[in-house]
Amino acid sequence: MRNNLINPLKMKSSYFLDFGKCLISNELWPDFINTFGIFKAKLAVRQALDLQIMQGNRSTLPVLIIETCGTALINSQVIKTHIGLNFVEQGMLLIYSKKSNSIQLLIDNYD
Repeated sequence: MRNNLINPLKMKSSYFLDFGKCLISNELWPDFINTFGIFKAKLAVRQALDLQIMQGNRSTLPVLIIETCGTALINSQVIKTHIGLNFVEQGMLLIYSKKSNSIQLLIDNYD
């Protein structure tokens, strides 16, 4: 399904993630903070949100890949399909862990 293609900064290749097989977690963000510290965690979120501002549009959502602190954009329809939300708002991002095959939706509070 094309909706799950990740296209980081318009690289030559895309990476396919099957979000339908991912678990929904509430532990990814706290684990990320415990591993890297709050400063680096917030910086990674800011970079993902900046990618959305620079390369995204209304139909994309930034993703933070926690094992690498990499960022990507996905079609926002993924949120409706796999999490059940009908909307995406500014400051919203998805964090993804390949290791645990999990996702978590975050909303940045701009602090």
